[in-house]
Amino acid sequence: MKAESIIIQRPDLQKPLQHLTFTVITIMAWTFWVSLWLPVITLIAWLLGLQDTYVKLGLIHPLHGAGDLGLILLIGLLCALAFGSWSMYNHLRFVGKQKRRGNRHIDVIDVAKVMGASIDTATHLQSNRRSVVYFTQDGYMSLASVA
Repeated sequence: MKAESIIIQRPDLQKPLQHLTFTVITIMAWTFWVSLWLPVITLIAWLLGLQDTYVKLGLIHPLHGAGDLGLILLIGLLCALAFGSWSMYNHLRFVGKQKRRGNRHIDVIDVAKVMGASIDTATHLQSNRRSVVYFTQDGYMSLASVA
């Protein structure tokens, strides 16, 4: 089995339950990844002298009482609700709309006129992927062929 077959290439064909399942799994994986960094963050905070920040903020230590911990969880839930609702609003607002306007085609003659170059030079610039342009002392442009 190829690795590409595991990944959904067409998310518009994905069922809502499947999308929700993968979203929950992704959130759990990120939570686990962040929890692996907590000892390092705690060490850095301790080295910076922030070991009793919870006391200075008037919070009770999580091991001594869960009253303030519940408040922190409630604030986190409210933040998640605010960001989630804003995300849903933007999704509903912009879903199905073209994000960028298409580029209009510019004629080779217009390109040559704007650049002050010949039509052959403008054609060469448009047809090649890479070109080297040199300018003479008089300000004229010359084009070097690139292999």
